[in-house]
Amino acid sequence: MHKFVFIFLLAILFSCENKKNTGNESEQVFKELAPTEIAINEAVHDFGHLKAGEIVLHTFVISNTGKSNFVIQDLETDCGCVSAQFNERIIKPGETGLIEVEFNTAGLVGREYKTIEILGNSKELKHLAIFAEVKNEIIDIKY
Repeated sequence: MHKFVFIFLLAILFSCENKKNTGNESEQVFKELAPTEIAINEAVHDFGHLKAGEIVLHTFVISNTGKSNFVIQDLETDCGCVSAQFNERIIKPGETGLIEVEFNTAGLVGREYKTIEILGNSKELKHLAIFAEVKNEIIDIKY
């Protein structure tokens, strides 16, 4: 019985390949993409006056004005209060894509400025920005 268990464990051990994905393969593919040009219809959006606790959305439109596909690798925000998602990872030349930004004002007060970095194969690093004046009745800061 012990031999059977031992042989079974050896068979499982040798049948499983140890494929550790470090992300290097996708980074290599990304680096091989031809740089392209993109345009943003409105790179900065002002939400105006908000009350703390409000969650607001804004959609940015990105156009691929270059000659090769624009591939969004990632969107990075500078705060946990901002989340960003894209509808298309690959935007073909002449086409547009959408980036939806959600801003949660819970716990914030005063003038807020947040940025979103668009990581992709554009020739220049592109940023989006949002502004708001947040009124928080619990926290009152005098300027």
